[in-house]
Amino acid sequence: MWDVWQPGQIFGEYELVAHLRDGGMASLYLARRLGVEGFQRELALKVIHPEFASDPDFQAMFVDEALLCARIRHPNVVAVEALGESQGTRFLAMEYVHGCCLLDMQNALRLRGRRLSPAMAAYIAMQIAEGLHGAHETRDASGQLLN
Repeated sequence: MWDVWQPGQIFGEYELVAHLRDGGMASLYLARRLGVEGFQRELALKVIHPEFASDPDFQAMFVDEALLCARIRHPNVVAVEALGESQGTRFLAMEYVHGCCLLDMQNALRLRGRRLSPAMAAYIAMQIAEGLHGAHETRDASGQLLN
């Protein structure tokens, strides 16, 4: 649908490796940051869909998200490493966490006639809550909560 960017393309200092998912306002790609002497690092790029690229309100919201997320430091929250722009499109470069999403895991279990144990579901919920708490406790440079 929005798959404008293709694997192998260079997007700023990143090479796109694979298209991962589409959301309502952005697409997520697996990318490789390219550096000197063959340095490479995998990360995720969240790229704004083309129809939102020229919307100033959406651009402001995306920048606000980047600035806020860059301040959050918690092991249960994906780290935002950079806000960038390439070919007129803004993107977030984020930590890439290899694995599947919870929905994919639940679907795979369902196909096998299984489900998450209550203990595992509670553990996952607890980890999510800890990440949300970390986000809600994030403060600006002067120590004020960002809310």
